[in-house]
Amino acid sequence: MTSELQKSALSFLQNEITGALEGCEVRHSQAEMTGACSEVIEKGGVLVVEAGTGTGKTFAYLIPAVLSGQKVIVSTRTKNLQEQLVGKDLKFLASLKDFDYALAKGRSNYLCLRRLHAYIPAKREEVSDYEMLMEWASETDAGDFEDFYQRDSTLLERVCSDSDACRKSKCQYYRQCFYYRARAKWENARILVVNHALLSINALMPDDSKILPEADVLVLDEAHALDNVLSSQIGITLSVRRFESIMNRLLKLEERGVYRGLLAKSPDLFPVIESLRSEMGLFWIRVKEVLRDKEIINDSFILRELMQDLAESMKSCIEAIKASVLGLFQEDEEIELTAAIVKLHLFAVDMETFAPGMEGFVRWSELDDKKIALRMIPVYPKDFVTANIVPAYETIILTSATLSVNKDFSLITDTLGLAGAETKTLPSPFDMQKQVRIEIKRGINLLGNGEGIEKLAKVILDEAAKKEGGVLVLFTSRKVMDNTWEMVYGDLMKMGLFPMKQGGDMANKTMLEAMRDTTKGVILGLDSFWEGVDIKGNSLKTVVITKLPFLLPTEPIVVAREEALRKAGRNPFYEYMLPAAVLKFKQGFGRLIRSKDDEGSVIICDERVRTQRYGQRFLEGIVS
Repeated sequence: MTSELQKSALSFLQNEITGALEGCEVRHSQAEMTGACSEVIEKGGVLVVEAGTGTGKTFAYLIPAVLSGQKVIVSTRTKNLQEQLVGKDLKFLASLKDFDYALAKGRSNYLCLRRLHAYIPAKREEVSDYEMLMEWASETDAGDFEDFYQRDSTLLERVCSDSDACRKSKCQYYRQCFYYRARAKWENARILVVNHALLSINALMPDDSKILPEADVLVLDEAHALDNVLSSQIGITLSVRRFESIMNRLLKLEERGVYRGLLAKSPDLFPVIESLRSEMGLFWIRVKEVLRDKEIINDSFILRELMQDLAESMKSCIEAIKASVLGLFQEDEEIELTAAIVKLHLFAVDMETFAPGMEGFVRWSELDDKKIALRMIPVYPKDFVTANIVPAYETIILTSATLSVNKDFSLITDTLGLAGAETKTLPSPFDMQKQVRIEIKRGINLLGNGEGIEKLAKVILDEAAKKEGGVLVLFTSRKVMDNTWEMVYGDLMKMGLFPMKQGGDMANKTMLEAMRDTTKGVILGLDSFWEGVDIKGNSLKTVVITKLPFLLPTEPIVVAREEALRKAGRNPFYEYMLPAAVLKFKQGFGRLIRSKDDEGSVIICDERVRTQRYGQRFLEGIVS
């Protein structure tokens, strides 16, 4: 039986939307998804819906969300989708049906007026940035650093809103506060757009400290990325950068031998701070001595006692600071000092938690020339999801273009603890058999010597030489990408083409903008280019998939999940590695066809899709 919300949502889609958008036609899969979202919003529950490229899934969930009259949070992973939702889709819907909507960002995106007015530039080079910031502060309505023309200024982290340095309603700037004014808009909005990271942070907080308002419905768009974001936010990262950021706020010795920082006028504390800094310096040296990069840390961690001792040293340092200076500073300085102490205490607590490890978590090291860090994340975030996210909403909708492997959703539902969820697969309305030409290249072994890369380079150059339009080459290895770049760059330039490489001179966003403006672009990209790339027409005519995107078997989270599956008597390859690779492959494949008028080629340079028994799994469902 069709519900009232289903009827009104479908009617709105078929009449209001098509009447207001010239050339708009309702697709069968879009209507079906609209009905499914309407039903679950009305009755409550969890719906996982895979909607192929071109379905029009944003309207399919936004229309019933708007018409339901309920409070709805829409969470995405990428900034691009957030901007589309707020700047285009919701703006359009609000022109047809009156409702309030807003975009919520993390606190550090907003300017803190108290910190700004209390800040005194310590160096000559900071003065010009400070003056520009003051001028901008007098003009801005939102105080969102996204609108500040010097967004890369190091000054921003000193003047951004910070929960540890906030007096809330006791602050003299409270009525003008950009962050709290933004939160008032979030409260009043019927539809609130957030990102997965902010959603995760909010779920971690106790009920009396939540950032986001309560809502009836949660829509998780780009749901395929939720697992990684959740694990990152739930976990612990202990790094040189994090520790030094706290210590430099307290006390920093500059080149001329002058101390700067909150404790610069407390010489009796210099030995205490420097002693702790030296202890931690020796600890990082020990970390590099006993661990390798990406090494999993077992239960009998050799540095366990040292970490616990260091945590005690941090707490002793905090007590020394409190005994010596709290109550002697001006109010603004004391607020900042208290905030730094809170951050140091949290670092100590994280050290104590990390040292013995936790059941269901995996620990490892990240060591290279620029980074020293220890990481700990849950093997699966499902316990967190079922305890902290699912109970908070009457309805949860998860959607993406890639959530299942041949209609099997178990990878995502098992990972997120949503085994009882309703699932639905809606195919792309595009005619993939007519619009896509698939070619599989044989004999390209990228694990061997340079011969495989030479063959790959020839494939890229041959496709580019046709000059039919833009080419996107997707890699799984930075080394292979860099070596391939060396072989093709010169020839691509001679052809009059515009080659670009991830990690080169251009930011990813700039590369994509450049690609859209030409038919001569050639992008060589890694992980982030396998998804989120939306380029229509001749600007992208060919996608080259250099290798099947299997997870790196040495990655700590991969090792931990494989081990957990083995212990449960399950097959890690067929239940984890293969489904994850197929989903990633589908993401990469989906970069090519973005409209019903697009045509092009997908060149697969990994013959395992034909030679291995599991290879057909990669091709099932993508051209049907």
